[in-house]
Amino acid sequence: MPYRRLVPLSERIGREGIEGVVRVLYDRLAADPAIGHHFARIEDHEAHLRRVCDFWFLSLGGRLERPPQFDMVGRHRPLRLSDADVDVWLGHFRAVTAERLEPGAAAEWQRLADGIATRLRAEAVTE
Repeated sequence: MPYRRLVPLSERIGREGIEGVVRVLYDRLAADPAIGHHFARIEDHEAHLRRVCDFWFLSLGGRLERPPQFDMVGRHRPLRLSDADVDVWLGHFRAVTAERLEPGAAAEWQRLADGIATRLRAEAVTE
């Protein structure tokens, strides 16, 4: 009897595809007048992007030999984010994934981002 192999989204998009989305997204976020100031604080932009790419790669089902530990809420709480900040992030996220990915993959990744937004609103939004 044939079986169906479930292919993780990380594999369908590929590491390069994930990195492409993250880089375009961060360029837009940094240039956004409403939330760009949060990104101006990042001291080592390349190291931060690598870490964000690892986060998404793992979140999308990828595996790393030595996966880093992430404290997404703890890292974002000091930023004093507002609901509006999260809305702007999510809007850019949806736009970039829709532009760069096929519709099914974009929709799946967007659902994960919606979950991240919900968690940030519950645990890190302070304003």
